[in-house]
Amino acid sequence: MSPRCTSPRAPGGGLRLGFLGCTRGAVAVEYALLLPAMVSALLGAVETFQAVQAYSKAVSAAQTVADLSARADSHSGATLAAIATAAQRVMDPLPSTTASMGIRVESVVFAANGTATAQWGYSWGSGADPVPLSKVTGLGKAGESVVTVSFRYAHAPLLHDLLGTLTFRETAVARPRVTRVIPFSG
Repeated sequence: MSPRCTSPRAPGGGLRLGFLGCTRGAVAVEYALLLPAMVSALLGAVETFQAVQAYSKAVSAAQTVADLSARADSHSGATLAAIATAAQRVMDPLPSTTASMGIRVESVVFAANGTATAQWGYSWGSGADPVPLSKVTGLGKAGESVVTVSFRYAHAPLLHDLLGTLTFRETAVARPRVTRVIPFSG
């Protein structure tokens, strides 16, 4: 039998406040007060990890698309669709549908006066805007080109009702490896 924490009368006849020295139940009260904070910290850590993972994968996917696009001697819609599939595999295990991910690949050619002009472009998914030509000015000589990639990924956290959707936008630029200008056929 456990001892009582309070007694109504002290030995001298006065009231004894034994409950001030009682610690029974204190751990349960502290746990009840700390549990919401601990759960919030755990959910915050999980959400932060997933957001960092999504951002890291978005950076890797943009660089992968630029690298694979720059390796080809020519492109078609089929080859660029295959590169978009490779970007989806980089994003695994995160969802990478056409609604959550967008890719825009462009070949930018430099004129004799150094002016950059988009020669062709290919889009997959939604929401990826072209890379502004001002970002590639000065990256090539006359007759050369670069491949620019604009990548967008919309990450929906577990608590998306509370946090909303996080959208990551990345840009990658690569120089063609096989030819000075990569042609595009349909």
